[in-house]
Amino acid sequence: MTNNLTRYTKMHPLFYVAAGIIVIAGLKIGAPIINPVLMAVFFSVIIYHPIDWLKRKGVNGTLSIIIVVFGLAIVLFGMGGAVTRSIIQFSQNLPYYKNELHEITRSSITLLNGYGLNISTETVSDNLNAGSALGYASKFLTGVGGLLGQITLLVLVAAFILGETNSFPIKLKVVLKDPEVSLDNITIISKNIRYYLGVKTITGLIGGTTVAIVLFIMKVEYAIIWGILVWLMRYIPNIGSVIAAIPIMLFVLIQDGLTGVLYVGIAYGIINFILGQIIEPKFLAKGMNLSTLAVFLSLVFWGWVLGDVGLLLAVPITMGMKISLEARENSRWIAVMLGSEESAKEALNQKATKKEQPE
Repeated sequence: MTNNLTRYTKMHPLFYVAAGIIVIAGLKIGAPIINPVLMAVFFSVIIYHPIDWLKRKGVNGTLSIIIVVFGLAIVLFGMGGAVTRSIIQFSQNLPYYKNELHEITRSSITLLNGYGLNISTETVSDNLNAGSALGYASKFLTGVGGLLGQITLLVLVAAFILGETNSFPIKLKVVLKDPEVSLDNITIISKNIRYYLGVKTITGLIGGTTVAIVLFIMKVEYAIIWGILVWLMRYIPNIGSVIAAIPIMLFVLIQDGLTGVLYVGIAYGIINFILGQIIEPKFLAKGMNLSTLAVFLSLVFWGWVLGDVGLLLAVPITMGMKISLEARENSRWIAVMLGSEESAKEALNQKATKKEQPE
């Protein structure tokens, strides 16, 4: 009886489902504590490249960390004050912008009804609340700004993480049962995530800076805020640029009308096309290796569990899970389902090769 119960507990799928639900619930409840740590890890992964570059130039490892971390702190402190003031000012003026959008919507409906259409203003206002896009943008930027406000904590945690990079492999060799395989997987995960975040950071900075310059030339208010929004949203693949475009275009509509939307839309479309269709696919073709459906579902899931930080880090987290699942025979099928069509074909070829090999 006891043996049967033990076997049932270990093997039955419901056991794993229950454990997964408990873990997810714990992550969701602990999100306020987990998110700053994840952001610190995020920063440490991004600044690993300049630290590694300084080490290759002969700079001491500890000194390299100090130089890069203090440089990051200075940049964040320098940006923090101006950005925070702009976000506060935008949030205070948000009711006015929402009211302006409501008036534009009513005027547009009245104009369309003049051509023989019969559109209810109340129905459209109830079902299409354009001002909510500006509200979400303000909420998102305020949330990220709140995390950036914890600069001291983020930088300190990132510094300690980077300081432990040399000792982690030694500790893991002591703890893990099969250290060689596990360390190889950890190395692959960290390398892929560093590569992915590095490319997204560079393209995001290019996109955000270019959009901010275009808006500044057109004398659109809060150009810095919109540039930061574009930069952050570029970490969200496929839909991030579209999400960022909605509040920007609505705000330009309020300030400059349809003519401004046309000009900004053309410039934004060109920038997004070059970054999203030419530059990123060239560098991320091998780095992400996830299906479009898996990326979208990961955004929904991690956004629900961790909030806005989950949206930013959904793809790196899913990439790490996929690589870990590939390392185990009984979970490899999940990794195949998460992967792209190219990775599935590669796995199919490997399977066919094994069958052809004589036993």
